[in-house]
Amino acid sequence: MAYRHRIAKYLGMVLFVSGSLLLAVGLAGFTSGDNTSNQPVLLFGIGVHIEPFGAQVSPLAIAAGAVPRMLDPRQMDYNRRPDFERHVEDLRNLAAVVESHHGLLTVQAQTAFTTSAIRFGNTILSDFEDNGHEIALHFHENVHLGNDEETLSPGLWTAVMQEEIDLIQRAGVENAIQYWSGGNLYPDVLQAAADAGLRINSDWKDPSTQSTPQVLMGIHPWRPSGGTDGQDLSAFSVHDPQGEVIFLPGGIVDPVAFANKNQIKAEEGLEGWLDVLEEALQSSLAAARSDRVNVFHFTVHPGEFVDDPNDPYALLSDFIDDVIDPLVAQGRIEWATFSQMADAFESWEAEHPDTDPRS
Repeated sequence: MAYRHRIAKYLGMVLFVSGSLLLAVGLAGFTSGDNTSNQPVLLFGIGVHIEPFGAQVSPLAIAAGAVPRMLDPRQMDYNRRPDFERHVEDLRNLAAVVESHHGLLTVQAQTAFTTSAIRFGNTILSDFEDNGHEIALHFHENVHLGNDEETLSPGLWTAVMQEEIDLIQRAGVENAIQYWSGGNLYPDVLQAAADAGLRINSDWKDPSTQSTPQVLMGIHPWRPSGGTDGQDLSAFSVHDPQGEVIFLPGGIVDPVAFANKNQIKAEEGLEGWLDVLEEALQSSLAAARSDRVNVFHFTVHPGEFVDDPNDPYALLSDFIDDVIDPLVAQGRIEWATFSQMADAFESWEAEHPDTDPRS
């Protein structure tokens, strides 16, 4: 099946938009040095964002003056068992499809999914970990810290991040939580996250515009020299070899198509969006270098890629079958979690201590 998307009718848009989907690519076999075959091999993975349905502001933030949330009973709420189990089933269906292709997920969880997993005795996160998937943190700062999150101290951010990490591990996850997404507009988020034990970040976008500036797009990971408020990106976009956090950029994407994700899905369905993803993947493959680590990853949400409820994830399975599997067989792509991508970058750094990965 071909996945090619024609985007001429969307040419009025010019923003680089990450939306909710990105892709990841790196050096084959998690090797650290130059690829002696001169063919870049891409580490490929799928991220999963579990949203904070039913979550409340942390008691730590409330003690600092934050205001509790008012939940809308019409919206999904993981505190309600049917809502929770609906997405558990969906996530297990997604994992089954990916595992059938020997693939890997990086599943990013938060409350109230984690607290409900604990309360209902559900082992989904530990089951995923046992099957080789990575469990990570998706941190919706305005939910966990309240709507004035940008006024709170880095120390409070760290404490609430640690609180979320502890709940992930209480839900049965044994490995260290190393990756997070979220907190993009808080200038001190890199330090706060590092102090919470986190070392890898990606999926940067401005939540108010759902856009990603061009300076943060690319395929080569780096260590940001500082944070950003969303306006001044000069520190975040520059590599600092002493930086504590590794950033995995979003790949070579079509800014027009990514700016029109919802319109494409509405007019052409899921298959139209898969066209866009294949275009982005092929562009990233073309730009990959054998002397760098190259990254490109896409993100899904529970229920997002279900086209036919009677055959969930059939189109995604076909996409992996027709696009990803042949590239794996050719040695051009290798599945990886986000931490494995970061490990590959760290190995590359050790062998290229004086090289700017963005150069």
